[in-house]
Amino acid sequence: MKKFIIAVGFMMLAMVVQAQNEYDAVRFSQTFQQGTARSAAMGGAFGALGGDISVTAINPAGMSIYRGADICLTPMVYNNTVKSTLNGRDDEDSKFGMKFASIGIVMGNDRVKTTGFTNFAWGITYNMLNDFSANEKLGAFNYSSSMLDAWQRRSNDRDFSYFTNELALSCDTNDNRYNAQLLRWDDFGDRCYSPHDVEWDDGATGEYGEYQSRSVTQKGGIGTWDFAFSGAYNDIFFFGASLGVQHVRYKYTSHYHEDDKNNIAPYQYWDFIEKRKVNGNGINLKVGLVVKPINFLRFGAAFHTPTVYTLSEKYGTTIKDQFDNGFYGEAEKKDNEPYEYTLATPMKGILSAAFIVPGYGLVSFDYESVNYTKAKFQMDDFDNDDLLTQKNDYIKAKFQKTNNFRVGLEGLAGPVSIRAGYAMYGNPYKFVSGNKQRQILSFGLGLKGSEDFYIDLTATYHIYQTDAVLYEWADRMQMYNYDNRYLNVLLTVGVRL
Repeated sequence: MKKFIIAVGFMMLAMVVQAQNEYDAVRFSQTFQQGTARSAAMGGAFGALGGDISVTAINPAGMSIYRGADICLTPMVYNNTVKSTLNGRDDEDSKFGMKFASIGIVMGNDRVKTTGFTNFAWGITYNMLNDFSANEKLGAFNYSSSMLDAWQRRSNDRDFSYFTNELALSCDTNDNRYNAQLLRWDDFGDRCYSPHDVEWDDGATGEYGEYQSRSVTQKGGIGTWDFAFSGAYNDIFFFGASLGVQHVRYKYTSHYHEDDKNNIAPYQYWDFIEKRKVNGNGINLKVGLVVKPINFLRFGAAFHTPTVYTLSEKYGTTIKDQFDNGFYGEAEKKDNEPYEYTLATPMKGILSAAFIVPGYGLVSFDYESVNYTKAKFQMDDFDNDDLLTQKNDYIKAKFQKTNNFRVGLEGLAGPVSIRAGYAMYGNPYKFVSGNKQRQILSFGLGLKGSEDFYIDLTATYHIYQTDAVLYEWADRMQMYNYDNRYLNVLLTVGVRL
């Protein structure tokens, strides 16, 4: 009798680096400037500007524009809608919630002289850099592949980037954790078969016709606390630096389902449930310079070092299946203790310019460069250097450098400010064809009250369309498309002293 193993219950989870994969390198590296309502309304294009606490996360040199104190708070309401398309069939889901986008205090001294070092300022601020909140669902018939094909191929190739030697080669049927019977080895343990393989008995035909579906819930985001200091020289050169302490929180739950509605495979259905929870902190340094050669023109440059994260992760899966012959299998595995690893994100370079007409308004531009191939994983306690090298090689092979652009406009009409912005973040995925960048449209209003009180209201609309991988094996991928539309409404309330 052929021996059985569970392919799903441990092939995709047994190894600690399975959950932590190359796509996390981009997920935890991508940031989208939001900050205060004013900054968000102008597309985040604040690299050559000041007078807003969000500059500590972009170009801290702009903080030295302050001549007094600024204290503000920015809550945000979001509604994220994701439309997914699998094999020509559309599904849609959405998520609504509230977060804090920005909070902080900046203190600048009154100018006492016009030459030399004319001003200094310091600030402690929090700015949200990325929001992972989203619900997603998709479903369609597939007549050409199954996720089991991916696991079968990896088993036969002994692809240990997804599982360890011990569990990948295990044929132990006495362990109840490994009895879902979705894959099986031959009598010699040389080749692995799936129910869609003609070598499989019990009614396998080598044909497909499963209804595949998946629902995903994601929570969390990236935020940064910046401790900044800046100064001005001759009121022409503005310089600054901030120490950034970034926090990542990511919670992911996925329920994948294959249903043999056409009675082709020997099973009726099987489910694969994944749960991930990632928390961690990182540190970086931002340095910047703003030059004001004439009163109405400013140029800025900023450099962000790589953020070095120490991340803690817990990962678990559950597998359930029902076969035509009455067999019901269930397996579960999860990490009892979290494991830790290090991720170094790519550095960033920002060039900026702003044209200011006092009393009337301004226009500002930011150009940002990020090379995602430079992200790198490290695990100090991990003894498989070849596998870790493979993970970092995947980063270099699958991702690319991006060029990001931001532009903002602000018009003044007495105490009222009218703002608009646009941001375009390039596509970091090398294998995704077409123009798949993220675009952010924004519009906002500001009102200055008496006694230096101010209030700003902004709506931003994120548009992000791209292809994604449901599963992959060898040189084949089961792709799907998703269209994200994120509507964020930010309200900043502040006072300047």
